[in-house]
Amino acid sequence: MASLNDYLLRRLPALPMLLLALLSSPLLAADADQLETLANEVNLIIRNLDRGEFNEEDLSNWNKTTIKAKSAASVCVTDAESALKELQTSLDGLGEKVEGEAADVTAKRETFLTQKESIEKTLSKCNLYILTSDEASTHITEAEKSYFREKYLVRGPNTLALLITYIRNPITLFTESGEFIWKHAGLRQLTPSQWIPCILAVVLCVIFGLWLGRRLNQLQQSASWQDKFSENLIQALMTTGSHYLPWILGATVSALLLQLLTADTTPKPFITQTAFALVIYFITVALVRLMFSPVPPAVMFMPFTPDIAVRLSRRLRILSMLGLIGYLAFYTEFSGTMVEQNLLLLRDIFSLVFVLNLVWTLGVLLRSPKLPRLRWVTTAVIVLMVLSLVAEWLGYRNIAYAGRREILATFVVFMLFIGVSKLFRDLFNSLDEGAYGWCRNLHTTLGVPAGQKIPGLIWLRLFTTIIIWGGFAYILIVTWDYTGSIIEHIRNYVVNGFELGQFRFVPSRILWALLIFGLIITLSSWIRSQLENNWLKMTTMGMGARDALVTITGYVLFLTAILAGLSAAGFDFSNIAIIAGALSVGIGFGLQNIVNNFVSGLILLFERPIRKGDWIIVGTTEGYVKDIRIRSTIIQTFDRSDVIVPNSELISGQVTNMMLYDVRGRAIIPVGVTYGCDTEKVQQILMNIIENHSNVVTDGASPDPAVLFRGFGDSSLDFEIRAYLYNVDSRLKTISDVNFAIDKAFRENGIEIPFPQRDLHIRSMPDMKPAN
Repeated sequence: MASLNDYLLRRLPALPMLLLALLSSPLLAADADQLETLANEVNLIIRNLDRGEFNEEDLSNWNKTTIKAKSAASVCVTDAESALKELQTSLDGLGEKVEGEAADVTAKRETFLTQKESIEKTLSKCNLYILTSDEASTHITEAEKSYFREKYLVRGPNTLALLITYIRNPITLFTESGEFIWKHAGLRQLTPSQWIPCILAVVLCVIFGLWLGRRLNQLQQSASWQDKFSENLIQALMTTGSHYLPWILGATVSALLLQLLTADTTPKPFITQTAFALVIYFITVALVRLMFSPVPPAVMFMPFTPDIAVRLSRRLRILSMLGLIGYLAFYTEFSGTMVEQNLLLLRDIFSLVFVLNLVWTLGVLLRSPKLPRLRWVTTAVIVLMVLSLVAEWLGYRNIAYAGRREILATFVVFMLFIGVSKLFRDLFNSLDEGAYGWCRNLHTTLGVPAGQKIPGLIWLRLFTTIIIWGGFAYILIVTWDYTGSIIEHIRNYVVNGFELGQFRFVPSRILWALLIFGLIITLSSWIRSQLENNWLKMTTMGMGARDALVTITGYVLFLTAILAGLSAAGFDFSNIAIIAGALSVGIGFGLQNIVNNFVSGLILLFERPIRKGDWIIVGTTEGYVKDIRIRSTIIQTFDRSDVIVPNSELISGQVTNMMLYDVRGRAIIPVGVTYGCDTEKVQQILMNIIENHSNVVTDGASPDPAVLFRGFGDSSLDFEIRAYLYNVDSRLKTISDVNFAIDKAFRENGIEIPFPQRDLHIRSMPDMKPAN
């Protein structure tokens, strides 16, 4: 377990190097001096391999150097071949030399030929470097196979043989251990004048930790906690921290003091190593309790079944204790004092106990209903752990130790990355859904309506996912690739790219493009929100002009994001003519309508014949302009259904805008009364009603309201009220108010509103016979 901790500490810091490699710009082709230096190194590697002068670290470094040399030479070959093609095209354009041609043409041809000869020499040399690198790689591969067999496939005594040897002299193990503890652990190197201050300092720190823990307990008991993830986490931190703080402080202070007192001693005494191991042990146990079984009254905040969490916490704490024992027994000065056979037997017994507890812990995970998709991974780890234990008992200890370490490290890192991935997934989901207050505040800041997703966040989500699982793949490869060749190949592909046909793809540039595109898209939402809600309100621009500017700004920023992303991805804008030609062909074959709507959208935004919020009539569609986009316009009808109208119809067809230059408009209200009514009185009543309505214009800015006697109808005397309204948008409400008032006034004055009347003429009737 201790070796696993050391192993993870060595591997995980390499992750930032991966991120740096992924996010760095592609390396330029190596120049001639660099290629020459790499070639000399490769030749030296071949000579050392022939003499057999190397070790494991040399093989790893040489492998990386060879791959780097071949990659640089390959880039050189690609560049040289491309330059040769361009030169050949230029030479073909000049043609063969003819008698009497211009002197400048001859000079240019000779210059091209000289350049071609120089590039061909460079190309030949780069091809030679590739062949030399391949030769070195072949030698290194053979050496690695031989070294692997010698290191990992060697067989030692099996466990049964070791046990028989130990039975013959069982007391040796105890005498060696006791002698080491008393004479060589470092206890006798410290004087009482050094021991006493150390013990006092540790005791004072433990007392201070107890006092601080009590204060934390009082603080968490006085607080009012809600059942939320963040508050459950904080409470668990306070209760668990207060419980383990005295032990962590005491172990930390003792480790620091012993480090100072034994700074000149090499190697580090056993007591100093023990003190540092205790610090790591207490921190590990505290983290396990925090994650799976926080000290009461805190509740568990991780999504585990309580019973499973408690069992998992107990098993992990036992594994932590075994890790501490394993480190002190096999990775400190203690292991050097025992006879090798006793040490191997003790390690075999420890492996049995450790693997059994590890399998027990993984079995608890298998029973968890929260991790159904990880059961096959957990089962595979259990099987591999058991196989490694069998290999160790049979005597293949090197491959058993290495395999167990790599498998366990892979599983731990995999679980860690799953947790990190879930954390970021929940974070992005919360941002999109506005789950928390700060998420809703961010929606408001960016101008994103409630219930809608943040623009550009999908690209940041994709970028983060690639980085997280790319990091896991990197650590996985580093864990299992003992030669380092695979990761070097991948790094070259990621940083330098690879060719696919006539194009070169550089993954690091593509990642940069995703990041830049997502950030600009997200930033554009904030800029549009600020323009619409703050900045433009300080100007004298009308509402329509502000809406148009906000819309155009959004499309400009979107185009900027595309161009910036393409530029970061290494897109060659010299090919824009080819793209434009392809677009022109596409337009000719079927994109006319799209381009027509696009241009119409620009006209609508700049000329502004309709604006957002206008009441318009287009054909049979009547409603308010909800949004003007670059391709279409959304009209919301009075029954709140959205109608999408292509912009070309608004430009080429007839559109009635009720609110283009003025929100005022006229309302016409027909009224009928029965024959025989006093028409002058009707006119007076209607005039009083219309003039007293607050939305009717009576200030002379528009024609005054009027009541017209339109004619004699079939059943009624037909009148008509005509009036201009301050806001035509409320025309229906105004008509309704006036109709209510007319009905009330007519009933009060005895004026009837007739219903239709018809005269029925009967031409014949059947004979009616009297009943018998």
